Amino acid sequence: MVRLSTGVVGLDDLIEGGLKERSINLVVGQPGSGKSTFCIHFLIAGMKVGEKCLFVSVEETKEKFFDNMARFGFDLKSYEDAGLLYYHKTTVNELRSFLDQSVISFEQFITDGVTRIIIDSATALMLAYNAETSQRNSLMNLFEKLGKFPITTLITAESDEGQGRFGVEYLVDGIFRLYYRKIGQERVRTLEIFKMRGTDHSKQEIVYRLSKGGLILYPGEKILA
Repeated sequence: MVRLSTGVVGLDDLIEGGLKERSINLVVGQPGSGKSTFCIHFLIAGMKVGEKCLFVSVEETKEKFFDNMARFGFDLKSYEDAGLLYYHKTTVNELRSFLDQSVISFEQFITDGVTRIIIDSATALMLAYNAETSQRNSLMNLFEKLGKFPITTLITAESDEGQGRFGVEYLVDGIFRLYYRKIGQERVRTLEIFKMRGTDHSKQEIVYRLSKGGLILYPGEKILA
């Protein structure tokens, strides 16, 4: 079984060495919890070993996103210039239009050798559909299309919006939950490996912080109520 590094220091050890190759995984969290940063760790881990990667955004422009990630020390422009990173800005309507035709709008990047993909976000995609059945079917359609290619995928979603209501939890192979709780006078970020098919994973919530270098785990730190 081939495993791909998440790029987050210490996390691979908690999921038997990394994500299963060709798996589809969900990163769920509140705004500000670090979902995009988590995903960029995964792409950088691949690009460091020469893999081509794709970031599909339904919301942010490339310029804004690259600037935000530079604050954590991630020079995404250098990877783009090296031909390792593609950034595809799309819209909800474009995604829906292609999915309704059983096509994914960014397939040209996949056929160019991309092996790791981020889709940000499933929540935005769901806004294109009114009926819950249509929402679930659109995700099933998307995942079916992705499953035909030798790629490993991370998809973001806002906390408790979509993943339970539309059955996403049952469709994906793995789920990471990022929490951003107020405890006392402070806010504390924690990570939970909620689901990981075929993997003996940690069941503990792990404290993490966002700083220079991105998402840093503190597995020995206790959560004080």
